Amino acid sequence: MNKRLDRSNVEVDARTGRIEKACAKYGVGRNTMRQIAEQAGAVIRFGRNYLIDFKRIDEFLDSLAGNK
Repeated sequence: MNKRLDRSNVEVDARTGRIEKACAKYGVGRNTMRQIAEQAGAVIRFGRNYLIDFKRIDEFLDSLAGNK
């Protein structure tokens, strides 16, 4: 019997995530999140997968706010 893992209910403190998770985490829309990720150098691409490095986004936003 094959059971598929329901990944929507698994909470893992991941370093990277998809655009939808990043939008929810930072409270911005998809286009804005893509712009921020590109500026921060936080985009990771594997084929068609578009992942965002949350640690780099946090560092980028902290530097904009002057918290570093």
